[in-house]
Amino acid sequence: MRILPDVRPTDEQLKIIGDVKPGLRIIRGAAGSGKTTTALQCLSQLVVARLKRRQRLGHQAPVRVLVLTFNRTLEGYIAELAERSTPSSDALDLNISTFARWARTIVGDVNIAGRDQESAMLRPLLQPFVTSQQHDFFADEVAYILGRFTPQNRSEYLTVVRQGRGIAPRVDRPVREKLLQDVLPAYEEAKAKRGLIDWSDLAVLAADAQPDLRYDVVIVDETQDFSANQVRAITRHLQDSHNATFIIDAIQRIYPQYFTWREVGITARPEIIHTLKENYRNTKAIAAFALPLVDGLPMEDDGTLPDFTACSRSGIKPLIVAGKYSQQLQTMLDRLANITDFRTESIALLQPRGGGWFKEARNTLRARGIPYCELARENEWPSGPEVVALCTIHSAKGLEFDHVLLPGLSQQVTPHGPQDGDADLERLRRMLAMAIGRARKSVMIGYKPGEESSLVRLLDPSTYELVEV
Repeated sequence: MRILPDVRPTDEQLKIIGDVKPGLRIIRGAAGSGKTTTALQCLSQLVVARLKRRQRLGHQAPVRVLVLTFNRTLEGYIAELAERSTPSSDALDLNISTFARWARTIVGDVNIAGRDQESAMLRPLLQPFVTSQQHDFFADEVAYILGRFTPQNRSEYLTVVRQGRGIAPRVDRPVREKLLQDVLPAYEEAKAKRGLIDWSDLAVLAADAQPDLRYDVVIVDETQDFSANQVRAITRHLQDSHNATFIIDAIQRIYPQYFTWREVGITARPEIIHTLKENYRNTKAIAAFALPLVDGLPMEDDGTLPDFTACSRSGIKPLIVAGKYSQQLQTMLDRLANITDFRTESIALLQPRGGGWFKEARNTLRARGIPYCELARENEWPSGPEVVALCTIHSAKGLEFDHVLLPGLSQQVTPHGPQDGDADLERLRRMLAMAIGRARKSVMIGYKPGEESSLVRLLDPSTYELVEV
């Protein structure tokens, strides 16, 4: 599978890459601004500087480097890129991992509840005061509480501003008290009876663990989808003299996480914050297409709106195809045949959900003789000649492709509440904008008339071409 092409650093990236002084660093930037590329270029410079320092001081311990991603697909992608950018040395101990896999090496052998198990334990606890339609939202609210607050300071949830969770459904003081006083203790008891912990527990355990080793260089990609307790765990395992870089864009957050730098023990002074504004990935047409999805969403300190005026490349208008799923996909592939070389350019076929939602896409690609690979939940980047990747939108975070296809964008796969400020709607808007932002050259979205996602209505008709098939 073709991977990110080598790019020449921009002037704003060069200012960050050249800074190898010890300390914390925060890199903010919108989709397409080269945050991950910059981080990997920083990684190369920091490793070289640390290896020279080790030799100069006569240290025996290796230079320990940790690069963390939020899912396995991005881990494989970053690992492939990092091999290109870091020197080969016996004095370098480089660990590229998801947070979960890294934390388990610290905590040891534990049984972690899956999403279905968590839901089964929480459902009867939430049932007395939430509707069945609100169950998933409040299950995420529980995860929000457990991820943002330590066990000792969860009472702060009663009065804190719930940023990152929308304003609907409303979670007033009585509901917060029920969650803290009734649901959480019962949930903890249910886990204990089954000998389980959840992913939030894993972060707390990793933060509390006595470090066996500490890291000289740490880079955390997509930090907006890490919880406060995960960030606390990471900073707990730093050397006194370290280089730690957090790459973040709150606009692209798609999980129920939120934290302020202060609450995780980091003083975000202006001199350690770097903002990337130039959009090197997307064409002007792609950036303009994505903009309405995030325009008007609550802005946070670490959020950066994509700026289509900062794009230097022009390109074709995105395409929206209205018709049956099979017709959508055939039209998209026909269009691609006219604008791309299937042998050399990368193509992502994305779906909001995995599993059986890819069945027809697989059959269509096989029938047309187009080789493909599947990226979701893989932690090794595929090395074969395939140029089409099947992937969920969640697993596409942080990746980059020449062309992005999003057929079957129905309301069924993008459900949300009816209120303004609905948390699920805000999450879906961010998610679709992120998916569109993966593309370098073209984007195509498809829906069946009468079943289209409400997200389609948010798009500006002047920014796309509509084809009915």
